[in-house]
Amino acid sequence: MNGFRSGAAQGTGPNDGTSTRYPAAQMIAASWDESVIYKWGAAIGKEFFEKGAQVILGPGLNVHRLPKGGRNFEYLSGEDPYLGYVLSKPAVWGIQNQSIEAVAKHFVNNN
Repeated sequence: MNGFRSGAAQGTGPNDGTSTRYPAAQMIAASWDESVIYKWGAAIGKEFFEKGAQVILGPGLNVHRLPKGGRNFEYLSGEDPYLGYVLSKPAVWGIQNQSIEAVAKHFVNNN
């Protein structure tokens, strides 16, 4: 997941025009470590909050059904719906504990 990037290449804040490249959700999910997922969500939420956002459209929870899915890397579930079930909670809590609304998306039919 890429971090929030403001539209201004040269703004007034120290982070304007920047974007943090976070590990892909699929890679983080492979750890099965809820504390790591929480910290990942909290880091993303903190960056969004500091840049003035109110909502993150994520985390993505679609289950990989097609191996050639071009956006499979964005989903916490991988091929296992139980994995998405377990990891969605700490990801959302990490984001929302930074005063940002998380919008979990793509439960089905995003292939």
